[in-house]
Amino acid sequence: MTAADALATAYAHGPGRVVERGRPAPFRPSAGPRVPFTALAAQGRFGAALGRLLTEVATPLRWETWNQYNDHRGYPSARAAFTVDLVLVIGSRRWPLDPVRRATIGAEPPVLDGPVRLELVRRRERLSEGYREFGDVLTELEVGHLAAALVEHAPRHGLEAWTSGLTVTVAPDRETGEPLPPMPPRSSGFGPCGISADPRPLPASAVRAFVAAITRPPAGSPVRDDLRHRLAVRNVEGLVDGWYAVDGLRLVEPGQALEDVREVFGHPPNTIDVARMNLALVTTGDPAAAVASDGPDGYRALLRAAGATAQHACTAAAGAGMFCRPARSVFDSPLEALVRAPASHSLLYLLVAGRPRGTGFTYDLSPLEA
Repeated sequence: MTAADALATAYAHGPGRVVERGRPAPFRPSAGPRVPFTALAAQGRFGAALGRLLTEVATPLRWETWNQYNDHRGYPSARAAFTVDLVLVIGSRRWPLDPVRRATIGAEPPVLDGPVRLELVRRRERLSEGYREFGDVLTELEVGHLAAALVEHAPRHGLEAWTSGLTVTVAPDRETGEPLPPMPPRSSGFGPCGISADPRPLPASAVRAFVAAITRPPAGSPVRDDLRHRLAVRNVEGLVDGWYAVDGLRLVEPGQALEDVREVFGHPPNTIDVARMNLALVTTGDPAAAVASDGPDGYRALLRAAGATAQHACTAAAGAGMFCRPARSVFDSPLEALVRAPASHSLLYLLVAGRPRGTGFTYDLSPLEA
């Protein structure tokens, strides 16, 4: 792909894109014998920690009976299609992961003799063909979410992880002690009657934790410093409603920012009541500058960085008692105008967040030891 092709793709994802209804391709799991992640524990502390990390990040953790898309893992996926697979790589050998069965695919378990690589393999075909080329955007965002989730969860298991392109390397961390307690479960909101936030004011500490995750991401995450963020705030203790810059949580423009976001959102309030959320994070970036600096893959890397930043914000939201709902169902140009984005910038992502009104009935699929 040339730089011109990359930019043509980027701009086709913006205003005027068409998303149609359609059926996704049937999912067919890879054939072959399976070895459960628990077999890794027989190879010592690193193997046990790696198995816990893969389970916590990449496998189903709960099943929500009331949710249209029931399968929930440690990171969000559009339509719960999970368009990214993980492959464990050691030397020249490869073991695809079966996340549902929590197993590696192959007759023999991986033999761990040092750091391992996790390749992120894009499976765009799991989204409906009706998404057309826009399905690539959602897949790249998910790549960023999954890579960032591996990086941010690794220290909890005495590991370190870092990203390079479509690969996450995981290694033992000699400086880290015992594993930390599990993180609070991430949620995209309780929505049988429409997702909305609790009407009580949100503590300012929750907003500060949310912003800190954006401005101080963990080392090794595929974030970038050329993203631009604007935060809409409503009904937060000690903060004026309006638009904020995340650096220093600085008020840029007072007003009913969430009401304005609702006007450019693609779903009605009885699906997602954006105007009653506490927060909305709008992320934009410059595709032309990214391609000029990084080559044809620059635009995809920009999307992956937006997904990674969103993952850290989602995790922080969960820790602060909030849900966090990623979205791309918006009218791009009006939203870019709302946040006063530079003319060269394109919308990359939108997150809406708030304190949930309820939790519903959920089957916990996490391992018994957790």
